[in-house]
Amino acid sequence: MNWRQILPTIITLAAMLCGFFSILLALEGHENFLLSAQLIMLALILDGLDGNLARLLKGTSAFGAELDTYVDMTAFGLAPAILIYQVSLQRHVDWRILMTAMVVLSGVIRLARFKVKDPLRGQAGYCGLPITASAGWVALFVFLSETKFFGEFFRLSQGPVGVFFLIGVIAMITLQVSNVRYPKPSKLMIVFIPCVVLVALLFYHERGVASMAALIMLTLGLIYVLIGPLFVKLKKAPFLPPEPEEVEEVTL
Repeated sequence: MNWRQILPTIITLAAMLCGFFSILLALEGHENFLLSAQLIMLALILDGLDGNLARLLKGTSAFGAELDTYVDMTAFGLAPAILIYQVSLQRHVDWRILMTAMVVLSGVIRLARFKVKDPLRGQAGYCGLPITASAGWVALFVFLSETKFFGEFFRLSQGPVGVFFLIGVIAMITLQVSNVRYPKPSKLMIVFIPCVVLVALLFYHERGVASMAALIMLTLGLIYVLIGPLFVKLKKAPFLPPEPEEVEEVTL
């Protein structure tokens, strides 16, 4: 590997560590849920940054693309599932286990299909909602539930907000494994740079700045989920990859 490939790889590994430490913090208990959610959001930014940097430096590689899949599963599949297990359905253990299992399985299927069906690895758009959308939904709800400004309203263990949170999770993990087409927003600097700023503001807790940044991102994410497919249709999907031909599997 040359330096053009090493720099994006370091960022990818940093995203991996964010996901791993998010899991550890979530398992430690309630006092660490806020930081656990912040690390998932930081991993989202690093996940977009490594690809943009690799393309800018002309340092894309098969190794980097493969490594990115493991980061996605750790930071955006397992870490959000563990947060859901820790914060919701406390009185319904069976449903809590089922919900987290569905999140993990949907993520695995989403990423496996992504590798098989998309030779451009999302650069021309996605078939199915990207796994980062549901991860952001979980992280931002947990973040808001742990802030002093909105914590009383964003109760995830019960009440209408908790129900809405879980309905959103179910909808998103279903869209992940659907054939609904979505654009890739992280390629657009006009979208990516404001998201970097908003995630940075999550670490600034004075005067409710972090809470407002989380609300803005939550709203933008919901808008993306709802109108992303419409945007693709209006653009007539010129950037989407063709469906690959079926290849018969040969077993030796």
